[in-house]
Amino acid sequence: MKWYERITKIDRRIIYLLLTSLVILPFFVKVTIPQNIMPQTKRLFDFIESIPPNDKAVMISFDYTPQTQPECHPMAKALLRHCFSRGIPVIGLSYDPQAPGLALDAITSIAQEFDSLAAINDDSFDYGVDYVYLGWKSGRIAAQLDMGEEIVGVYPRDYFGNVIDSFPLMNKVRNYKNVAIVVIISSADYPLDWIRYPQTRYGVNVGAGLTAVMAPKYYPFLQTGQMSGMMSGMKGAAEYEKLVFDHGYARTLGTAETGMNSQSMIHILIMIFIILGNVGYFFSRRGKKGKTGDIRE
Repeated sequence: MKWYERITKIDRRIIYLLLTSLVILPFFVKVTIPQNIMPQTKRLFDFIESIPPNDKAVMISFDYTPQTQPECHPMAKALLRHCFSRGIPVIGLSYDPQAPGLALDAITSIAQEFDSLAAINDDSFDYGVDYVYLGWKSGRIAAQLDMGEEIVGVYPRDYFGNVIDSFPLMNKVRNYKNVAIVVIISSADYPLDWIRYPQTRYGVNVGAGLTAVMAPKYYPFLQTGQMSGMMSGMKGAAEYEKLVFDHGYARTLGTAETGMNSQSMIHILIMIFIILGNVGYFFSRRGKKGKTGDIRE
């Protein structure tokens, strides 16, 4: 069998083995593939970067589900890490009933990460002072509009049942006037409600972290300025992680960067196989034509 015939008949088991190896490899071996930062990700990062420390809060609406956790969870963690690093208070809430567990995991893991690095007690992050999670609420449109008047009227208690008026943070953040931006991390159309209602009535700045399949719908809102920035899919999460890392807010890159390295390596392998297949096909046709010519002669 000639070489060009061999490359067109590679055993599928070899292909699957190579694919599996490249998926797993970045989780055990440090692989660095340069990230091209998209403008919408940079816009969101720059907006958070422009917020003065200990001034207005960032409100994060955790509205993703376990099915979309690989894309959205790294976004939430990168955003929280950025806010905490700059001393920006965070208020979390959810309108998807599947989201509270994921929201708590993201918030507590990043808070514990910063607490473990605190040199003194004053450097640690305190619940109710630096961050609060209000929990899930039904009737999201009415809730979003009512928070423009008074947050405590919509959320008298937090997720854990604490009276939110007892928190120093919630005494400072009474409504949207004290919120710099609302960032919706979602796998559905939740950002659209924030743009239609709270932004229209109260001028709330809106950002988003969306799954790759949802993101294209929101590019027009970026162009009109109705959105202040957006993370798109796992790539957007990896880009934000890279920006946080490059600015010295993190010691290591996150899980989205590892996931994107796996995807990139698989894409490279697929392109190699496509090229090999076409080369093999081209030379096979030439070989067949040559044989036909010899027979005719």
